[in-house]
Amino acid sequence: MAKIVAAANVVLIAGGVLATAAWLYCIYYYGWTGERQLSGDRGIIFYYVCPAIVASLFFASLRLESSYKINLAVVCIALAVCFYGGELLLVVVNWIHEPPKEKNNQAVVQLAKQFGIAFDARSKLEVVNDLRERGIDAVPAIIPEYLLDKQNDGTLKSSISIDGVEVQPLSGIANKTTVLCNEGGEFAIYQSDEHGFHNPKGIWQLPGVDVAAIGDSFTQGWCVPSGKNFVDVIRKQYPATLNLGMEGSGPLLELAELKEYLPPLRPKTVLWFYFEGNDLSDLKKEATSKLMMRYLESNFSQRLRSRQRDLDEVLIRYIRWQEERHRNSPLRSAVDALPAFVKLSAVRQQFGLIYGANLSEKGGLLRTEEANIALLQAILLQAKSAVSSWGGVLDFVYLPTWERYVHPESVTVRRDSILNLVKHLDIPVIDLHPVFQASGDPLSLFPFRRGWHYNEKGHRLVGEEALRFISRNPMAPSRPVPALSVPVSDPSFMKNVALRSTRN
Repeated sequence: MAKIVAAANVVLIAGGVLATAAWLYCIYYYGWTGERQLSGDRGIIFYYVCPAIVASLFFASLRLESSYKINLAVVCIALAVCFYGGELLLVVVNWIHEPPKEKNNQAVVQLAKQFGIAFDARSKLEVVNDLRERGIDAVPAIIPEYLLDKQNDGTLKSSISIDGVEVQPLSGIANKTTVLCNEGGEFAIYQSDEHGFHNPKGIWQLPGVDVAAIGDSFTQGWCVPSGKNFVDVIRKQYPATLNLGMEGSGPLLELAELKEYLPPLRPKTVLWFYFEGNDLSDLKKEATSKLMMRYLESNFSQRLRSRQRDLDEVLIRYIRWQEERHRNSPLRSAVDALPAFVKLSAVRQQFGLIYGANLSEKGGLLRTEEANIALLQAILLQAKSAVSSWGGVLDFVYLPTWERYVHPESVTVRRDSILNLVKHLDIPVIDLHPVFQASGDPLSLFPFRRGWHYNEKGHRLVGEEALRFISRNPMAPSRPVPALSVPVSDPSFMKNVALRSTRN
């Protein structure tokens, strides 16, 4: 009997200690550091009051009679088994409804077959490794946005530093075979230029460029073969066209690209490609980076163009570190999921008991949409001023999202507000939404009629519309340029790459 009572005491003390730990955890993260914020008034009761009361009850129960303590300990163990059993069940159910990427790939492969397309189902890393086995120096595409790490105070800071100073790269690794992505069946792969962007070799040696394209993944060329994206369509008429598009870049990163790379080249036309699907949400995150916000200062620069060798070295180390993490991904995933399991995250979510969020997850609460549009206005004013300083023209290109043509009622982006803002700034607008509508079948402009990026047909339509707009400009570029080296879409290169998958 004495052993049973002792065991009951251990259970009750453990319960009190855990409740106290939960209470202190909430005080530390929600009160002391402010890393997390309460999203509702009920959270004060649930996160502050309840743990303190439960801890007090556990410790007070140690004064009960032995029989009561034993019964209470048994109830506590039973409740713990029920709660964690429920958590495990919900985790499994969620896993079934959100299958691993490999299963999703198989679904895409089957969909591609309906369109008569053989889909390369390999992962990006598998493609990179296969190319390396063939002696090709390949790397996965760098996504500059992912280099910004969340800090305890909710801000973002670059994970890259050079000589102990924070540096935020804006491009990939120079002169590398770069594996981008695959949405339409074939991986988009290109040979990066001297500064890690998606351009033919030699463009940076020109005395100037006619057209420069600023944007995110759409501008970079996701996920169509190199030579088929809308910047390439423009380049066919204006060979001196520079592509600074990078996946994940929002307006602030794009302003940084413009300021870092364009002034020496003084392009006559700068096309600012704005994607309605995520540019404002990207801006919310970018605005929490003190380094990136410095680009609103007129003369700020990281001098990235002159530091490419240093950037390449740190980015190569970063890729090696990521690849090592990927090799240990099963164990890492289990370790990463453990805190959420201990905190019964799935059970609390099921019963609507989530009242907290990380500071960075509460961007919509901390920064209103009006504040982000005001920030966008400041960014575009900076961009226009910079381009005007060398006699160029800034054009704003509005890219519509797939959801606009499938679930238009669910599209909450403030399209009219953005377009009115740009027109108020006296920046010419190229609006692709009516152009997509006029095509008669907007969904045909997306891979397999589903999102996210455009297919070759969609890219061609965007490029042709941009060309029509540029040609109507009395300051349209006309400078002859020397022939540039053949981009990676050259058939002989693709033959050497041999991308056909053996895993389909």
